[in-house]
Amino acid sequence: MIYSASRRTDLVAFYPDFITAKIARSRKLQALVLWTKDPRNCVNHPGLREALAKYPVIMQLTVTGLGGTYWEPNVPEPGEISAAIRQLGKMLPPGAISWRFDPIIADESLHARFSSVLKLLRDNLPLLDGVTVSFPAPYRKVTERLAQDGRELPRLSAERRERIIRELQELSPRPLEFRACCQPDLLGIPGVKKAACVDGEMFDSLYGTAFGKLEKDFGQRRECGCGQSTDIGDYSQLCRHNCRYCYARPES
Repeated sequence: MIYSASRRTDLVAFYPDFITAKIARSRKLQALVLWTKDPRNCVNHPGLREALAKYPVIMQLTVTGLGGTYWEPNVPEPGEISAAIRQLGKMLPPGAISWRFDPIIADESLHARFSSVLKLLRDNLPLLDGVTVSFPAPYRKVTERLAQDGRELPRLSAERRERIIRELQELSPRPLEFRACCQPDLLGIPGVKKAACVDGEMFDSLYGTAFGKLEKDFGQRRECGCGQSTDIGDYSQLCRHNCRYCYARPES
């Protein structure tokens, strides 16, 4: 069994005790996929440190450079988590920390943010070779929330989205594999492949496990490339990052 912690809320940042309690009660747990915008508890929380030492772990680390802005008001700025990233890079095998520049908010700061975060991560994770990307989906509650603030998600044509991906590719001084998360329209761009954030074959290559190719997780969107896992988070566990574009953010 693989625990996913969690697509629904940032358990690592706000509910580390919940994660460790679930782990302690499980007799079938084999591996963990951790999703977070603030990995510091993986270094500072004794239970999470123990879990990282005991189980195969893949970390889906979202860093967009928008921390502290309108879009991600309570997310730490990249510099605030750089020391934790560096330490995690020593605790986990190379490739176990997967960078998510997700979602792509196509504003005037986009290129500078991408370059800055890429440099920070490569300074701390020298073997970083890929990034998972997607553009935000215009869910109704998201667009209504933004409209209350006089904002809206950037409206991008297919041609503009492709141009943005190509521009981001060109910003990397050495090859960077782009992985499109539930964005099939991006898969025709050279250098872009389908993302699989829960990936049994990746666990096998990193840790010598024997998951093989996992069956598709049909609880996710049709375009999702993830294998089966058990997501232990719940939408009732409030994510205090308060990201304005988030589909899971409860209405206030």
